[in-house]
Amino acid sequence: MIATMKRVIVFVADVEKCADFYRAMFDLSPIESDLAADEWAELDAGGCRLAFHKAHGAHGPTGSPAAPHKIVFYAEDVGAVQQELVRRGAPMDAVQTFGDLLLCDGTDPEGHRFQISNRA
Repeated sequence: MIATMKRVIVFVADVEKCADFYRAMFDLSPIESDLAADEWAELDAGGCRLAFHKAHGAHGPTGSPAAPHKIVFYAEDVGAVQQELVRRGAPMDAVQTFGDLLLCDGTDPEGHRFQISNRA
């Protein structure tokens, strides 16, 4: 295994409303974040985290019009995993840097987006 599944991001209009719903319905525990509460929330869903990211366009939540979710895999070395996935034939974007956070998005054969991240 070259990376581990860490979270599923759901792109939403109202972060707090959606996070509160899943927290209440499934007894999920909130995870502290240094990101703005109206922009991002994470819940502990057992072996994975369920994250809500504010992203809303004219036609509803974004990410892609057909699939407003993104599966995120953790990797300590995002660049190395990105290169390995390209070698294996995955269409991958360039690695993006936001301070200590490194991200790289890719696309599966049906157009679903996924991400490699060093966010624990």
